[in-house]
Amino acid sequence: MNSIKTVALTLTAAALAASSAQAEKWTFAIKGSYVEPVGGDVHRGASFDGSVLLDLDPGSLPVEVDAKSFNDVYGDFWELGLEATYHASSTTSWFVGLSTMQADDGMLQVGTVADSLPLNGHFSDYEDLGLYGGIRYHFVNEGNWQPFVSAQVGFKDIDSIRASFSVPDVTFVPPYQDALTDAPFYDGGTVFSYGVGVGLAYQMTESSTLSFETGYYGQESMDDDDSVLDVLGLGALNDEGDLEYMPITMRFNFAF
Repeated sequence: MNSIKTVALTLTAAALAASSAQAEKWTFAIKGSYVEPVGGDVHRGASFDGSVLLDLDPGSLPVEVDAKSFNDVYGDFWELGLEATYHASSTTSWFVGLSTMQADDGMLQVGTVADSLPLNGHFSDYEDLGLYGGIRYHFVNEGNWQPFVSAQVGFKDIDSIRASFSVPDVTFVPPYQDALTDAPFYDGGTVFSYGVGVGLAYQMTESSTLSFETGYYGQESMDDDDSVLDVLGLGALNDEGDLEYMPITMRFNFAF
C-alpha cells in the first residue's frame, strides 16, 4: 500500500497549501460508512473427488463446494475516510479522498463431504486502503438541506486473504491437513474502483455541513493465489473476488 500512501500524502499537502490561498473554495471532511455487499463472490461452487484427503479409494469421497458471496462470508463492512473538496462553483465541486474498508474474518459452512458432513471455511479479515477522486453536483436551494449527486473513480490496495478448510472431527492425511490450513487464497493487490452516489447535505453553520449519502459502488477482482488449490485441481475456485456494495455514509464537512 506504500504507493497509495505516498500519493495520498502528496495530494493532502497540495490541498492544504491551496487552502491557505483560497480558503473559501476548499473544505475538508471526515466520513464513516456502514457498507452492505450486494454483489460479488468470494469463491465459486465446485464438485470434486476428495478421496486423496483421507487416503481412500478414488471416487469414494464426493465433495460439493457451494458458491459464497462477500455477504455470506463477511456480512457487513465498515469504512472510514478523509476528503478534501474544491468548490468550483455554487453547484459543482471536485473531491479527492483516502479511505479504508474493513470486515472481520468469516467462518461458515461452504459445502458438504460425502453428501452429509459439513465442509467449513474460515477466511481471514478483509482490509483495503483506497485513493479516489470525483465530482459532486449540488442542487442549490434557499433551505438548509441541499441534495446532491456524485460520481467517483479510484484505486484500492487490498490485503491478501487466507483460508482454512476443515470437516468437524476429521483430520486430513498429510500433506493436505497443513496445506488446507491458513492457505493462500487471494494475493489482494491494487484494483480499480468506481461508484455513483446520491445524498443530502445539511448546512449547520457557514463553515460546516453534515451530509448523508448512499449509492452503488464496486471494485475489480483481486488477484487469486492458486498455489494450494491447484494441487486439488481447484484453481478456478477463487477466480472471483470482485465486489459491489451500497454504503450508508455520514460525512462531516468543514472549512478552516
